[in-house]
Amino acid sequence: MIQSLVHSAVRKVALVAMSATGLGAALVGVPAAPAATGPMLVPLVQVAPDDPAGTVTTTPACTSPAPVHMSASFHCYTPADIYAAYGVDAVHAAGLTGKGQTIVIVDSFGSPTVQQDLDFFSKTFGLPHTTIQIEHPNGAPTFNPSAFFGTEVGWAEETSLDTQWAHAIAPDARIVLVEANPWETEGVQGFPSMFAGEEFAIQNFPGSVMSQSFAVTEQSFQGSSIFPQLAKFEQVYQDAVAHKVTVFGSSGDSGTANVIDPLGSKLVPFPTVTWPSSDPLVTSAGGTWLQFGWTWHPTTTNVLDFTTTPGSRTEAVWNEGYLPAATGGGRSAIFSTPKFQSGISSSVLAGRRGIPDLSWNAAVNGGVDVFTSFPGVRKGWHIIGGTSASSPQLAALTALASEKAGEPVGYLNPLLYTLPSGDFTDIVSQTFNGVTVADNMQAGTSISGFPTTGGWDLTTGFGSPIAMNYVTDLALAVQARP
Repeated sequence: MIQSLVHSAVRKVALVAMSATGLGAALVGVPAAPAATGPMLVPLVQVAPDDPAGTVTTTPACTSPAPVHMSASFHCYTPADIYAAYGVDAVHAAGLTGKGQTIVIVDSFGSPTVQQDLDFFSKTFGLPHTTIQIEHPNGAPTFNPSAFFGTEVGWAEETSLDTQWAHAIAPDARIVLVEANPWETEGVQGFPSMFAGEEFAIQNFPGSVMSQSFAVTEQSFQGSSIFPQLAKFEQVYQDAVAHKVTVFGSSGDSGTANVIDPLGSKLVPFPTVTWPSSDPLVTSAGGTWLQFGWTWHPTTTNVLDFTTTPGSRTEAVWNEGYLPAATGGGRSAIFSTPKFQSGISSSVLAGRRGIPDLSWNAAVNGGVDVFTSFPGVRKGWHIIGGTSASSPQLAALTALASEKAGEPVGYLNPLLYTLPSGDFTDIVSQTFNGVTVADNMQAGTSISGFPTTGGWDLTTGFGSPIAMNYVTDLALAVQARP
């Protein structure tokens, strides 16, 4: 079964945050979730399975660059594919490549081979060399692929994805990697380390764009101490606004079905969203399912069947039921509707902050090529997806808007909600050989999802940016800002 083969480092982490900017009552009227037990900070990343040796006998869905790795069913994308699908090639052709911009990537542990893997990725795809500036807020981490149930491997995969694909979208931008150490717990060790690193980056790289590829179920935080806990982390995002740092956060990979313990055994029995992407000071990056040059054609005998359709482009909400995985999205239980969402129908938001704000390809079948050489996984190319792929690419695209504007985008959300609809591909219901993909309900659960509709919705936000339109109009909005 596919479910037993997919390597997933997706977990829901227990973090805490609450904006102090008039966001309304937290958890008011929301049923309490089961108590969390020792939540830990872990990455949001999904890796396609390897086919058993010798089984790729027909035309494969994916053939990687050298060292060649093939997949019979899971498609993969190179930077050139993503450029063409989203129009990033036109942005680069206009001379916007990230010169003078800084992208901050925040991960625990990092990867011991992050620089050499980025070098190999860059050489393979003809990208310029860049030296990653690595920061260790609590000392350099060690790498043990067998520790913490293998989660350090997941973080290394996350770090590779983040750095390689931020570089692909903005190849001349500086990349700063914050490797937090240790990883874990709610407000004790890894949590302060992660945010100490973010605060360091905000203070030292004003005007940068930050990508966070981790998430936590909001209901992980309960009790009378929630507000003091939240306030100290919220201060980091307020500092980001003050220093004109744009902050992105992945919306999650489990649709509305989120857990509140690190091993995923305690599922919240009602629709939930995750933090930090639910914070109004953060731009929430949701997921779509990009099918570029091929079209999913599931059958009763092969759920991953497809037809090759050169030149075609279809983009659905990300919901791969066979994994299962789906984009996070819905209504916050902590944050009330912020001013920048006042134009969204009250029947959609119901008085709450809605996420995601916008989206990008997050599919595993149609994931991006990522090269890794650290211990614990096969050395070579891997197909990787998840909203962990959305966040760094959207961050890098926004850095190109800063370059065009000649000044930092800074706090993005108030500007984002003023952009014309023509800056986005609106994601709507799609049907593939009788199978409709139209919401973010995670398969295998009874937790209801939200519908994917025309216009802004609670699964893909505005949809995915049309790169040149987005960069141009966002730059104009920045320049016109009071």
